[in-house]
Amino acid sequence: MMLNNEKLKGLFTRAMNAQTTTTEDEKDIKEYITKVFGDGSVTPDPSLLHQFNNLVVQKADEIAKPLATDILSLLANFKTSSPGTLVQYDIPVKNRAKVVWAANGTGVDLVRVEGSKSKIAVPQKFQTGFYYEPLDLANGSVENFRKLVNDIANAKVRLYFEVVSKLTAAAVASTEIPAANVKVGANLTLADYNKVASTLARYGGKPVFVGDTLLIDFFAMQQATDSVYKGLLTDDIKEELLTALNPSTIGRTTAVNLVNPFIDETNSKVDLPVNIGYMFAGGVSQKPFQIVEYGAMRQMTEQDMEDERIKLKITQEAAIELVFGQAIGYIEEQASVAL
Repeated sequence: MMLNNEKLKGLFTRAMNAQTTTTEDEKDIKEYITKVFGDGSVTPDPSLLHQFNNLVVQKADEIAKPLATDILSLLANFKTSSPGTLVQYDIPVKNRAKVVWAANGTGVDLVRVEGSKSKIAVPQKFQTGFYYEPLDLANGSVENFRKLVNDIANAKVRLYFEVVSKLTAAAVASTEIPAANVKVGANLTLADYNKVASTLARYGGKPVFVGDTLLIDFFAMQQATDSVYKGLLTDDIKEELLTALNPSTIGRTTAVNLVNPFIDETNSKVDLPVNIGYMFAGGVSQKPFQIVEYGAMRQMTEQDMEDERIKLKITQEAAIELVFGQAIGYIEEQASVAL
Protein backbone atom coordinates (compact mmCIF):
# COMPACT_ATOMS: atom_id res chain seq x y z
CA MET A 1 0.00 0.00 0.00
CA MET A 2 1.48 3.35 -1.11
CA LEU A 3 2.17 6.09 1.42
CA ASN A 4 1.20 9.79 1.32
CA ASN A 5 2.99 11.36 -1.66
CA GLU A 6 3.03 14.93 -0.36
CA LYS A 7 4.49 13.99 3.01
CA LEU A 8 7.13 11.87 1.30
CA LYS A 9 8.06 14.75 -1.01
CA GLY A 10 8.68 16.94 2.02
CA LEU A 11 10.76 14.19 3.62
CA PHE A 12 12.80 13.78 0.43
CA THR A 13 13.51 17.52 0.33
CA ARG A 14 14.74 17.53 3.92
CA ALA A 15 16.74 14.33 3.47
CA MET A 16 18.57 15.69 0.42
CA ASN A 17 19.89 18.66 2.38
CA ALA A 18 22.52 17.04 4.59
CA GLN A 19 23.15 20.29 6.48
CA THR A 20 19.58 20.70 7.70
CA THR A 21 18.48 17.07 8.00
CA THR A 22 17.39 16.36 11.57
CA THR A 23 17.85 13.12 13.48
CA GLU A 24 14.13 12.51 13.10
CA ASP A 25 14.35 13.01 9.31
CA GLU A 26 17.24 10.55 9.12
CA LYS A 27 15.19 8.02 11.04
CA ASP A 28 12.10 8.56 8.86
CA ILE A 29 13.89 8.26 5.52
CA LYS A 30 15.68 5.11 6.70
CA GLU A 31 12.37 3.60 7.78
CA TYR A 32 10.77 4.47 4.45
CA ILE A 33 13.64 3.06 2.36
CA THR A 34 13.64 -0.10 4.49
CA LYS A 35 9.87 -0.40 3.98
CA VAL A 36 10.40 -0.32 0.20
CA PHE A 37 13.50 -2.53 -0.05
CA GLY A 38 13.48 -4.49 3.18
CA ASP A 39 16.75 -6.07 4.22
CA GLY A 40 17.53 -7.45 0.77
CA SER A 41 16.07 -10.89 1.47
CA VAL A 42 12.76 -10.28 -0.33
CA THR A 43 11.73 -8.69 -3.64
CA PRO A 44 10.52 -5.07 -3.28
CA ASP A 45 6.78 -4.54 -3.54
CA PRO A 46 6.19 -3.26 -7.15
CA SER A 47 3.73 -0.52 -6.12
CA LEU A 48 6.04 0.83 -3.37
CA LEU A 49 9.03 0.59 -5.71
CA HIS A 50 7.21 2.51 -8.46
CA GLN A 51 6.20 5.22 -5.98
CA PHE A 52 9.78 5.44 -4.66
CA ASN A 53 11.25 5.81 -8.16
CA ASN A 54 8.64 8.41 -9.11
CA LEU A 55 9.59 10.47 -6.07
CA VAL A 56 13.32 10.05 -6.77
CA VAL A 57 12.94 11.26 -10.37
CA GLN A 58 10.70 14.17 -9.33
CA LYS A 59 13.25 15.27 -6.74
CA ALA A 60 16.10 14.86 -9.24
CA ASP A 61 14.18 17.00 -11.73
CA GLU A 62 13.74 19.71 -9.12
CA ILE A 63 17.49 19.69 -8.43
CA ALA A 64 18.39 19.61 -12.13
CA LYS A 65 16.39 22.69 -13.17
CA PRO A 66 18.60 25.35 -11.52
CA LEU A 67 21.74 23.42 -12.53
CA ALA A 68 20.63 23.31 -16.17
CA THR A 69 19.60 26.96 -16.12
CA ASP A 70 22.93 28.10 -14.63
CA ILE A 71 25.02 26.21 -17.18
CA LEU A 72 22.85 26.57 -20.26
CA SER A 73 21.86 30.22 -19.71
CA LEU A 74 25.26 31.16 -21.18
CA LEU A 75 24.33 29.67 -24.53
CA ALA A 76 20.55 29.29 -24.63
CA ASN A 77 17.28 31.02 -23.93
CA PHE A 78 15.73 28.51 -21.55
CA LYS A 79 11.96 28.23 -21.09
CA THR A 80 9.56 25.76 -19.54
CA SER A 81 6.04 24.95 -20.62
CA SER A 82 3.27 22.51 -19.78
CA PRO A 83 2.99 19.39 -21.96
CA GLY A 84 0.77 20.14 -24.96
CA THR A 85 1.24 23.93 -24.69
CA LEU A 86 3.57 24.73 -27.58
CA VAL A 87 5.89 27.74 -27.29
CA GLN A 88 6.54 30.17 -30.14
CA TYR A 89 9.76 32.17 -30.19
CA ASP A 90 11.24 34.85 -32.45
CA ILE A 91 14.31 34.40 -34.62
CA PRO A 92 16.33 37.46 -35.71
CA VAL A 93 16.48 37.59 -39.49
CA LYS A 94 19.31 40.15 -39.78
CA ASN A 95 21.39 41.78 -37.11
CA ARG A 96 21.90 44.99 -39.08
CA ALA A 97 19.86 46.51 -41.88
CA LYS A 98 21.83 46.68 -45.11
CA VAL A 99 21.86 50.30 -46.28
CA VAL A 100 23.08 51.71 -49.60
CA TRP A 101 24.03 55.42 -49.56
CA ALA A 102 23.76 57.50 -52.74
CA ALA A 103 24.75 61.02 -53.77
CA ASN A 104 22.07 63.75 -53.91
CA GLY A 105 20.10 63.70 -57.16
CA THR A 106 20.76 60.04 -57.94
CA GLY A 107 18.52 57.06 -57.47
CA VAL A 108 18.38 55.19 -54.17
CA ASP A 109 17.76 51.49 -53.68
CA LEU A 110 15.30 51.06 -50.85
CA VAL A 111 16.13 48.24 -48.47
CA ARG A 112 13.51 46.73 -46.18
CA VAL A 113 14.49 46.79 -42.50
CA GLU A 114 14.07 43.23 -41.35
CA GLY A 115 11.93 42.35 -38.37
CA SER A 116 11.90 38.80 -37.10
CA LYS A 117 10.53 35.39 -37.91
CA SER A 118 8.70 33.13 -35.51
CA LYS A 119 9.07 29.42 -34.95
CA ILE A 120 7.20 26.83 -32.93
CA ALA A 121 9.39 24.86 -30.53
CA VAL A 122 8.24 21.32 -31.36
CA PRO A 123 9.11 18.90 -28.56
CA GLN A 124 11.08 15.70 -29.01
CA LYS A 125 11.30 12.88 -26.53
CA PHE A 126 14.78 12.37 -25.09
CA GLN A 127 15.46 9.31 -23.01
CA THR A 128 18.12 7.67 -20.92
CA GLY A 129 18.38 4.59 -18.74
CA PHE A 130 19.51 3.91 -15.20
CA TYR A 131 19.81 0.91 -12.97
CA TYR A 132 20.73 0.39 -9.34
CA GLU A 133 21.17 -2.53 -6.98
CA PRO A 134 18.41 -3.05 -4.38
CA LEU A 135 21.07 -4.02 -1.84
CA ASP A 136 22.59 -0.53 -2.14
CA LEU A 137 19.42 0.85 -0.58
CA ALA A 138 18.50 -2.04 1.69
CA ASN A 139 18.74 -1.22 5.39
CA GLY A 140 17.96 2.44 4.67
CA SER A 141 21.24 3.84 3.34
CA VAL A 142 20.63 7.61 3.26
CA GLU A 143 23.93 8.34 1.48
CA ASN A 144 23.14 5.91 -1.34
CA PHE A 145 19.69 7.48 -1.61
CA ARG A 146 21.22 10.95 -1.99
CA LYS A 147 23.70 9.64 -4.55
CA LEU A 148 20.91 8.08 -6.62
CA VAL A 149 18.93 11.35 -6.72
CA ASN A 150 21.99 13.45 -7.59
CA ASP A 151 23.13 11.02 -10.30
CA ILE A 152 19.77 11.32 -12.06
CA ALA A 153 19.77 15.13 -11.71
CA ASN A 154 23.25 15.37 -13.23
CA ALA A 155 22.23 13.00 -16.02
CA LYS A 156 19.54 15.45 -17.12
CA VAL A 157 22.01 18.35 -17.30
CA ARG A 158 24.44 16.16 -19.28
CA LEU A 159 21.63 15.14 -21.62
CA TYR A 160 20.94 18.75 -22.57
CA PHE A 161 24.60 19.63 -23.00
CA GLU A 162 25.24 16.51 -25.12
CA VAL A 163 22.40 17.49 -27.46
CA VAL A 164 23.77 21.05 -27.68
CA SER A 165 27.24 19.64 -28.47
CA LYS A 166 25.86 17.44 -31.26
CA LEU A 167 23.89 20.31 -32.78
CA THR A 168 26.99 22.52 -32.65
CA ALA A 169 29.16 19.90 -34.38
CA ALA A 170 26.52 19.48 -37.12
CA ALA A 171 26.26 23.26 -37.55
CA VAL A 172 30.04 23.55 -37.92
CA ALA A 173 30.00 20.86 -40.62
CA SER A 174 27.13 22.55 -42.49
CA THR A 175 28.63 26.08 -42.06
CA GLU A 176 25.48 27.23 -40.26
CA ILE A 177 28.15 28.34 -37.80
CA PRO A 178 30.37 30.44 -40.10
CA ALA A 179 33.94 29.34 -40.80
CA ALA A 180 35.21 32.59 -39.27
CA ASN A 181 33.78 31.43 -35.93
CA VAL A 182 35.65 28.11 -35.96
CA LYS A 183 39.21 27.14 -35.05
CA VAL A 184 40.11 23.44 -35.25
CA GLY A 185 43.67 22.16 -35.27
CA ALA A 186 46.74 20.99 -33.39
CA ASN A 187 48.65 23.28 -31.04
CA LEU A 188 46.32 26.25 -31.47
CA THR A 189 47.77 29.55 -30.35
CA LEU A 190 46.44 32.47 -28.37
CA ALA A 191 46.27 34.34 -31.69
CA ASP A 192 43.92 31.64 -33.05
CA TYR A 193 41.76 31.99 -29.95
CA ASN A 194 41.70 35.79 -30.18
CA LYS A 195 40.68 35.62 -33.85
CA VAL A 196 37.44 33.87 -32.88
CA ALA A 197 36.95 36.30 -29.99
CA SER A 198 37.35 39.28 -32.33
CA THR A 199 34.75 37.86 -34.70
CA LEU A 200 32.17 37.45 -31.93
CA ALA A 201 33.03 40.83 -30.37
CA ARG A 202 31.53 42.51 -33.44
CA TYR A 203 28.11 41.57 -32.08
CA GLY A 204 28.84 43.68 -29.00
CA GLY A 205 29.70 42.76 -25.44
CA LYS A 206 32.57 40.73 -24.07
CA PRO A 207 32.71 37.17 -25.48
CA VAL A 208 32.32 34.28 -23.03
CA PHE A 209 34.33 31.07 -23.45
CA VAL A 210 32.98 27.83 -21.94
CA GLY A 211 35.24 24.80 -21.77
CA ASP A 212 36.86 22.14 -19.64
CA THR A 213 39.43 23.41 -17.15
CA LEU A 214 42.24 21.77 -19.16
CA LEU A 215 41.32 23.71 -22.30
CA ILE A 216 40.93 26.96 -20.37
CA ASP A 217 44.37 26.43 -18.78
CA PHE A 218 45.87 25.69 -22.21
CA PHE A 219 44.91 29.10 -23.57
CA ALA A 220 45.14 31.05 -20.30
CA MET A 221 48.76 30.02 -19.66
CA GLN A 222 49.79 31.10 -23.15
CA GLN A 223 49.25 34.66 -21.92
CA ALA A 224 52.40 34.22 -19.82
CA THR A 225 54.51 32.97 -22.76
CA ASP A 226 53.15 34.96 -25.71
CA SER A 227 55.74 37.55 -26.75
CA VAL A 228 53.15 40.35 -26.78
CA TYR A 229 50.75 39.41 -24.02
CA LYS A 230 53.32 38.61 -21.33
CA GLY A 231 54.37 42.26 -21.33
CA LEU A 232 50.77 43.43 -20.87
CA LEU A 233 49.72 41.22 -17.96
CA THR A 234 48.51 43.03 -14.85
CA ASP A 235 49.43 41.81 -11.39
CA ASP A 236 45.86 40.55 -10.87
CA ILE A 237 46.01 38.34 -13.96
CA LYS A 238 49.48 37.06 -13.00
CA GLU A 239 48.14 36.10 -9.58
CA GLU A 240 45.11 34.42 -11.16
CA LEU A 241 47.31 32.37 -13.49
CA LEU A 242 49.45 31.31 -10.55
CA THR A 243 46.82 30.48 -7.94
CA ALA A 244 43.28 30.27 -9.36
CA LEU A 245 41.79 26.81 -9.83
CA ASN A 246 39.69 28.18 -12.68
CA PRO A 247 41.20 31.19 -14.50
CA SER A 248 38.44 33.55 -15.61
CA THR A 249 40.33 35.86 -17.99
CA ILE A 250 41.77 34.93 -21.36
CA GLY A 251 42.68 37.98 -23.42
CA ARG A 252 39.51 40.01 -23.98
CA THR A 253 37.16 37.15 -23.04
CA THR A 254 35.66 35.78 -19.85
CA ALA A 255 36.30 32.07 -19.29
CA VAL A 256 33.75 29.84 -17.57
CA ASN A 257 34.72 26.36 -16.42
CA LEU A 258 32.47 23.53 -17.60
CA VAL A 259 31.74 21.07 -14.79
CA ASN A 260 33.02 17.78 -16.20
CA PRO A 261 33.58 15.15 -13.46
CA PHE A 262 35.32 11.79 -13.78
CA ILE A 263 32.95 8.91 -14.51
CA ASP A 264 35.26 6.00 -13.78
CA GLU A 265 37.32 4.83 -10.83
CA THR A 266 40.70 5.40 -12.47
CA ASN A 267 40.23 9.12 -13.23
CA SER A 268 40.71 8.46 -16.94
CA LYS A 269 37.28 9.26 -18.40
CA VAL A 270 34.91 12.23 -18.19
CA ASP A 271 31.47 12.96 -19.59
CA LEU A 272 32.32 15.61 -22.18
CA PRO A 273 35.37 16.19 -24.43
CA VAL A 274 38.10 18.15 -22.67
CA ASN A 275 39.51 19.57 -25.91
CA ILE A 276 36.37 21.31 -27.23
CA GLY A 277 35.18 24.73 -26.10
CA TYR A 278 32.42 27.13 -27.08
CA MET A 279 32.52 30.90 -27.31
CA PHE A 280 29.47 33.15 -27.23
CA ALA A 281 28.86 36.75 -28.18
CA GLY A 282 28.18 38.75 -25.04
CA GLY A 283 26.04 41.52 -26.46
CA VAL A 284 23.12 39.77 -28.15
CA SER A 285 19.66 39.31 -26.65
CA GLN A 286 19.03 36.21 -28.75
CA LYS A 287 21.26 33.38 -27.52
CA PRO A 288 22.51 30.82 -30.07
CA PHE A 289 20.22 28.06 -28.77
CA GLN A 290 16.58 27.88 -27.81
CA ILE A 291 15.63 25.27 -25.21
CA VAL A 292 12.00 24.74 -24.28
CA GLU A 293 11.31 22.08 -21.69
CA TYR A 294 7.84 20.55 -21.80
CA GLY A 295 6.81 19.15 -18.44
CA ALA A 296 9.10 17.20 -16.15
CA MET A 297 11.08 13.98 -16.30
CA ARG A 298 9.05 10.77 -16.19
CA GLN A 299 10.14 7.25 -15.38
CA MET A 300 9.14 3.65 -16.00
CA THR A 301 10.32 0.94 -13.60
CA GLU A 302 11.04 -2.75 -13.90
CA GLN A 303 13.13 -5.28 -12.00
CA ASP A 304 15.31 -7.57 -14.06
CA MET A 305 14.44 -11.21 -13.44
CA GLU A 306 18.03 -12.38 -13.98
CA ASP A 307 20.25 -10.02 -11.99
CA GLU A 308 17.43 -8.42 -9.88
CA ARG A 309 18.64 -4.90 -10.64
CA ILE A 310 16.08 -2.08 -10.57
CA LYS A 311 15.91 -0.49 -14.03
CA LEU A 312 14.53 2.95 -14.82
CA LYS A 313 13.77 4.36 -18.24
CA ILE A 314 13.71 8.17 -17.90
CA THR A 315 12.16 10.43 -20.53
CA GLN A 316 12.00 14.20 -20.98
CA GLU A 317 10.18 16.12 -23.70
CA ALA A 318 12.01 19.22 -24.91
CA ALA A 319 12.81 21.29 -27.98
CA ILE A 320 16.53 22.05 -28.34
CA GLU A 321 17.35 24.09 -31.45
CA LEU A 322 20.22 26.18 -32.80
CA VAL A 323 18.68 29.44 -34.02
CA PHE A 324 21.56 31.92 -34.21
CA GLY A 325 24.74 30.21 -35.41
CA GLN A 326 26.53 33.50 -36.13
CA ALA A 327 26.79 34.22 -32.39
CA ILE A 328 28.62 31.04 -31.36
CA GLY A 329 32.28 30.10 -31.76
CA TYR A 330 33.75 26.60 -31.77
CA ILE A 331 37.32 25.79 -30.75
CA GLU A 332 38.83 22.30 -30.89
CA GLU A 333 42.43 21.60 -29.88
CA GLN A 334 43.44 18.27 -31.42
CA ALA A 335 46.88 17.65 -29.92
CA SER A 336 47.82 19.45 -26.73
CA VAL A 337 44.78 18.94 -24.48
CA ALA A 338 43.92 15.48 -23.14
CA LEU A 339 43.36 13.71 -19.84
